[in-house]
Formats: sequence, C-alpha cells, structure tokens
Amino acid sequence: MPFFDSHAHYNDEKFNEDRDSIISKIYHENITKITCAGYNLKSSEFARDLSNEYDFIYATAGISPNDIEDAQIEDIEKIRQIAQNDKVVAIGEIGLDYYWNQDNKEKQKEFFVKQIELADELNLPIVIHCRDAVMDTLDILKHKINPRKKGIFHCCMLNKELIKEAVKLGFYISFSGNITFKTAKPNEPVNEVPLR
Repeated sequence: MPFFDSHAHYNDEKFNEDRDSIISKIYHENITKITCAGYNLKSSEFARDLSNEYDFIYATAGISPNDIEDAQIEDIEKIRQIAQNDKVVAIGEIGLDYYWNQDNKEKQKEFFVKQIELADELNLPIVIHCRDAVMDTLDILKHKINPRKKGIFHCCMLNKELIKEAVKLGFYISFSGNITFKTAKPNEPVNEVPLR
C-alpha cells in the first residue's frame, strides 16, 4: 500500500550528503507522495526546486515562527513568488511558537496573519505550527482571520482543547512521533479527531 508523507524536510541541510539516495529509497519503500515543507525563504525555494525535480514531491512555502527573527515583512512577497509554482500546494509552515520564542510574540502574530492573508489570495490551504501558543493561535483563527481553505495543524501537540477547536474550525490534525513518547498520553486527544 502506498503512503503519503504530508510533512517532510528534505530541504534541510542535514540531507546534503545523501538526499537523492534517501528520497529514492523511501520512494521504493512505498512512500510515493511527499510534501516538502518550507520554513523560511531559503528552505521554501529549495522545497519548490525539489518538487520540480521529482514528480512525486510537492512543496509548501512559508516563514515559520522559529525563523522570523531575521525576516522582514517584505519577505512575504518573496514567499508569494515561490508559491506561484504549480507544485506549491500550501502556505506553511506558519504559526506561533512561544516555547522557543518568548521575545517576539507580536512579530510572530503579524507574520502569521499576513501569511494567512497570502494563502487566501492564492487560494491555498495553510500548514500551522503551534507550540505553547494555543490561545493566541485560536484567537487569530476565530476572531482576526478565518482562512478560506483551512489546512492542517502539523505535528499537533497533545492539547485536547486545541484539537477540538481546530476540528470545529475545519482543520485537519496531524500527529507525529511525539505520540509514541513514554511520557505521552495520546488516547484522549487523538480520539478528538474524527476519521474522515
């Protein structure tokens, strides 16, 4: 049975030595569709380029909350240019992260809103990164800008309220390896996600 990896980072420099062989290997192990997620300008450009090189790879373009410290609001225009490519399927990953970044919350919110606006203009879904910022993330999505095409909460933290509200808003939820940690208690939050 073929699988679709909806969020990979083969655009990361840690794959520089063996990227092509890893991509080939996973394809032959039945992961026959991949979305390579951008998280800043450089990685978004690289994700787009990988998607053009491999017919089974798609890309997202965006500036993540962990990469906006040195970004300028004008960089969103460059994300727009990258996202014009037919293989770019979403704006992301975008969102809020207060675990790693306490000092630039307002800048994170500004970039999050502006990139949702960009997704709406381009009629694309969004890929949301949310860590220790549940209330502000939901406040933006419910009261400031309600994305037209929704999208996915990527690598969702096991926060029952976030999951319930995100599902109500029409978003998909993805879980990753964090649900297998010994300290994780995934059953109740995971059960909040409908099978669809």
